[in-house]
Amino acid sequence: MFYVFFGLGASLKWASGPANVLLIALAFGLILATMVQSVGHVSGAHINPAVTFAFLIGSQMSLFRAIFYIAAQLLGAVAGAAVLYGVTPAAIRGNLALNTVNNNL
Repeated sequence: MFYVFFGLGASLKWASGPANVLLIALAFGLILATMVQSVGHVSGAHINPAVTFAFLIGSQMSLFRAIFYIAAQLLGAVAGAAVLYGVTPAAIRGNLALNTVNNNL
């Protein structure tokens, strides 16, 4: 939840002008490092479903546990996006930094 909330929050267009890619990259990197340091000992730092899938493929995790980890991660991502949607003003929110195709193409 926190990863999506802070990462997407940094990706929103808070000021006029082009987006600062370094700021967005630092936000994603720092929130990931913070989450791994703070709760990594609980789940083995399974913040991203790709990490859980890699552990499943590498036979280091059971299928049952992997399914529940991935379900929890996806529900957390949806919850983070919902909280961000709720606390962000509509003028800034837009499409929550969703990548879209330009209409002029």
